[in-house]
Amino acid sequence: MNDRAPPTSPSDPSDLSTYAGRLRFAMEKRGQSNQSTLARAVGVKPQAIQYLLDPRNSATGSKHTVALAGALSISSRWLATGEGLMDETLPTNDSTFAPAIPDDAITVAATKFRPIWVLGKGAGGLPERIWTDGDYPVGMTDEYGLVASADPHAFLVRVSGRSMIPVYNPGHFALVEPGTEPELEDDVLVRLQSGETMIKRLVSRRDGYRFSSYNDPEVMFYEPSEVTWIYYIAHPVPRRRIKRLDSSA
Repeated sequence: MNDRAPPTSPSDPSDLSTYAGRLRFAMEKRGQSNQSTLARAVGVKPQAIQYLLDPRNSATGSKHTVALAGALSISSRWLATGEGLMDETLPTNDSTFAPAIPDDAITVAATKFRPIWVLGKGAGGLPERIWTDGDYPVGMTDEYGLVASADPHAFLVRVSGRSMIPVYNPGHFALVEPGTEPELEDDVLVRLQSGETMIKRLVSRRDGYRFSSYNDPEVMFYEPSEVTWIYYIAHPVPRRRIKRLDSSA
């Protein structure tokens, strides 16, 4: 097995339009051309890195994106989507990339648990881009949860409906991590072209998407054209973990 990153031309802007191209570019910029070394840092097998680097596989992302970004000291958002700057995790004095911070913003401490915002239905079930350039969520409510997550784009959504009982109970919340690629049998937040947003289990990607529920035997099928996006759900969050911005608790 070739243990070095495949040759590429990182100066070619078109290469950065793909996940494989951005990963190769970041590895070269960081002097990390050895796939085994990077794999050990991330906690995966070298074959996983090799797969992501091979443009023939057309990888659109990875559940290890956050870990890869951390190992390479780059922006996970840039690696996942190509948006922003590769080094935007580093301090900058350029006001172009430093939007004004609201006076009532909550300071996120660099600890295991951090405030993660609850997004409301007013966000339209989340538009295509739900963060500003400064990574502030758009359409957030005045509620947040003190939850552990390595995904800088993680957010919380309130559970409604009874189809996912007993794992997700109405009135509780679900921790959504867009930076993790969903796998089969994962719980997911699904956005349909019709505007409906729902929590389901991803059970199949064959010729379309099939979703199931914990409390309903029905399996729902949608053509790829009917699905806007699918986000990974890490776990449920009980109501008692949720606080309000104006709360003294």
